Amino acid sequence: MRRRQGRIGGRRGRGACAVSFVIRHSSFGDASGSALIVVLWVVGLLSLLIASMAFDAHVEARISSYYRKRSKAESLARSGIEVANMLLAKRAEIQSPDQQAPEGDRWFEPARQLRKGAIRGLTESLGEGTITLDIVPEPARRNINNLDVQGNRNETEVTENLVNILEVGGITEDMNRWPQLVDSFLDWIDADDRPRPDGAETDDYYGTLEPPYRAANRPLETVEELLLVKGFNRTILFGGTIQPALEGEEPRSVSGIADLLTVYGDGKVNINSASQRVLMTLPGVDEVIAGTIIEEREGWVDQAGRRQDTHYQNEDELFRRIPDLDAARVRRYITTADSTICRVTAVGEVHGVRRTVWCIAEYGGGRLNIIQWWEGD
Repeated sequence: MRRRQGRIGGRRGRGACAVSFVIRHSSFGDASGSALIVVLWVVGLLSLLIASMAFDAHVEARISSYYRKRSKAESLARSGIEVANMLLAKRAEIQSPDQQAPEGDRWFEPARQLRKGAIRGLTESLGEGTITLDIVPEPARRNINNLDVQGNRNETEVTENLVNILEVGGITEDMNRWPQLVDSFLDWIDADDRPRPDGAETDDYYGTLEPPYRAANRPLETVEELLLVKGFNRTILFGGTIQPALEGEEPRSVSGIADLLTVYGDGKVNINSASQRVLMTLPGVDEVIAGTIIEEREGWVDQAGRRQDTHYQNEDELFRRIPDLDAARVRRYITTADSTICRVTAVGEVHGVRRTVWCIAEYGGGRLNIIQWWEGD
């Protein structure tokens, strides 16, 4: 009996050792697994942190690159204004359209073109970017303060011309906006405080707005001042969707009228520099006639590759070359006279990043004297 107990005890002892070994081995495995999990979490977190830092560095590099390009583009645009100053000075030196270009003077032809009328889309490469330049005399637009060429004193004539401008800008008669726009404009620029039937003055309209303001009762100082006039808004001025889509219809968009207007000049339009849209605002000038006027003045290139000068020397030459024009209606609104006030638009571009600078300036004393200045993307 004792032997059996001893054996049994011995067996128990060996079993206890085995159990003890298993327990120790299990504890070691749990600790290793926990450590592995912790290591994996740490590695994952470090990977996320590194990826986040790399992404931030990439974004910052892109932003820095954009601002470097933007700064260069802005410098190019500003330098375009200096190019315009140089071309205007060179224009003053050209005595006749037939004057021969000095050898090696690559700026002479652009200056000659400017003497004829305007420069549009002149492109010059500089460094890693380009400058695109427009130099257009302000009389290439309609003076909103002088639509009748006598200080807007003839309201019937002003109304006719303003309606033409609105129509070219896409604000057509069926929109039922003409009466309010015309009357409100006339009320804004006249000297009295009596509102017209569809117009507005300080006491009955502008003074009731929040914040209130007064009708100017004087000519406009800028084209953008029209935004203060009842009925006018940014869409009418600069274009866009003017009427949302109705059921079964498309939304109505307009091109706007700001590009047709100025507040400088005697009210006469320079036919050698006006755009087709501006020409179409003149009495009796439709799209076809306006296109013909431009085609005639642009000239042609001869067999030697020289562009012939065909800009209009005077108003009589225009009527002789464009017989469809109604001289009796149009003559008082046009001119071929040069102007010292011009609008310069310079666009600098570097690897797809653009900056635009434009100004209205008067050239005199060998330099541009800035009247208005704007810059942006």
